[in-house]
Amino acid sequence: MKRKTERNPALNACQAGLQIIAWHPLFSPIFAHIYVRFDHTHAQVSAKNWLAISNDGYLWLNAKRHARPEEWARMVAQALAALGFGYITPRTPAVTWELAVLISTMHFCEGLKIGPLPEELQSYLFPQDIHSDAELLFRQLQEEGISESLARWQTIYCGEQPHFVHAEKSSRYHSVNWQELLADGLSNSVSQALEQVGGYQPQQGQKYKLTLAQKARQQIMTLYPLLGALAAGFDIEEDAKLCSQYDIAVAAIDVGIGKIWINPTARLNQAEMLFVFAHELLHAGLNHASRRRGRDAELWNVACDFIINDWLIEMQVGAPPELGLLYDAQFKGMSAEEIYDSLAMDMRRSRKLITLRGRAGGDILGEDGDPRFTNAEAYCRRALYQGMERCLYGQSRGALPAGLIEEIRSLAQPPVPWDVALAEWFDEHFPPPERRRTYARPSRRQSATPDIPRPAIQAPSEEERHSRVFGVVLDTSGSMDPQLLGKALGAIASYSLAREVFAVRFICCDAKAYDRGWVQPEQLLHHFTLQGRGGTVLQPGIELLDSLALRGDFPRGGPLLIITDGFCENNVSVKMEHAWLLPQNRRLPFVPRGKVFSLS
Repeated sequence: MKRKTERNPALNACQAGLQIIAWHPLFSPIFAHIYVRFDHTHAQVSAKNWLAISNDGYLWLNAKRHARPEEWARMVAQALAALGFGYITPRTPAVTWELAVLISTMHFCEGLKIGPLPEELQSYLFPQDIHSDAELLFRQLQEEGISESLARWQTIYCGEQPHFVHAEKSSRYHSVNWQELLADGLSNSVSQALEQVGGYQPQQGQKYKLTLAQKARQQIMTLYPLLGALAAGFDIEEDAKLCSQYDIAVAAIDVGIGKIWINPTARLNQAEMLFVFAHELLHAGLNHASRRRGRDAELWNVACDFIINDWLIEMQVGAPPELGLLYDAQFKGMSAEEIYDSLAMDMRRSRKLITLRGRAGGDILGEDGDPRFTNAEAYCRRALYQGMERCLYGQSRGALPAGLIEEIRSLAQPPVPWDVALAEWFDEHFPPPERRRTYARPSRRQSATPDIPRPAIQAPSEEERHSRVFGVVLDTSGSMDPQLLGKALGAIASYSLAREVFAVRFICCDAKAYDRGWVQPEQLLHHFTLQGRGGTVLQPGIELLDSLALRGDFPRGGPLLIITDGFCENNVSVKMEHAWLLPQNRRLPFVPRGKVFSLS
């Protein structure tokens, strides 16, 4: 006859509570190193107590005490927290220190959602001004004393024997750093929380296996503070069919919808995946999509890839993919704009260069006109700047390339509005006229005090007033927007009046130049007739001003302001000091020598 198995509900509940702690990410590192003992003889744990713990990792449990598994888990968690924080040390008075540690660990475990305290310990109200830090609470209890309510709660919690046991000499073979184990547990908890936010947390009872891309993102958030916050803001799409539909060979990024596309058929290893993931994040953080500003999208993407790959190789982030990437040592130290201009000199060769997306185009997807895109880029810019600040003032100081630091800082500074930049250009060429004072006698004979000289402001000479002039070459072709023309004329008039400009030499230009002569700034504010509305050739207007300068009708050095929409000839030669005023997101078909202002 088989012996009937004895049932022990109290022991089963205690073991179930231990299992909860063993699987908890915060306490599992500590729990793996402690020795669990069931004290049936009550040598360390009294009959009225639940448990006791020592500073060398021995946990004694009273398996005869009835409690639910969640309550056991809460009691064990508070004991392990005291061990992990290093609270199990001899202090005098011991009873006061024990109470301070119990209350401190209770506050710590309240937000972990492990379980409630046993019912006997829940009916006590603690003072609202009580500290949650053990050391501060210990001092408070020493100064104010232990109230009768707190003393009764401690007695119910600990029973007749000490809750914390301090062993002078450890019986373990190897010493254990409990603080480091608790720190590992905190790191595990943070990682699990991030996985839950990212949708990677497995269902109960199932084991979820992270993909290489998800591991790369987790590794970036853990080890690379520069890109950690940026990586947390993007979802990962690893559908091979969708990647094939969008012609994504390896990877691509869409900042507007916050998604990074990874083609699982690219067969990258973990180090290569880390490199590719960081590559796409830098595209977002450096705002490469909006910085294109009318340039060829694919060629601009190639230029950005050259500079990003150089920085990642210098920072030793992962490993470059064996399938190849864009890297050239001759571009080291150059900006993306400079690399673009260099590539544009040989378009036939540059068209053969491919990005991580493949031959379908650049790996920067999405439209930059969507308001969601603007907000997303602002978030990426802030996240990258904050990551750089953590690197510069943390342990990663000195690990970032100087060019990357400069670019991040320049993006963090808000761009100067076009009207402010244009005003600075006017101030540069038309400083306020010098106000001279004169002590000449008043010309009127009826002056009350003719013998007393009094200062007066002397008006600028006519020669000086007539020298405050500049030229305007206005593109009046059919492609120019009438609103753009009106805004440009209004800006010229207002700035000219504010800086006491005497006159403007106005030249309209479409396929040929029309000299409108010297125009007073006030005339531009009223009805002003323009000539043109044909094709666009700006060089005749420039040459007309040069001929006027040779005849002495215009200053040889300028200055000159050229207003156009960018749809002009491939080369315009300007010898005098000049600047360009273009609509936003437009660019000239050549590299200009003068300043360029984008009119928004």
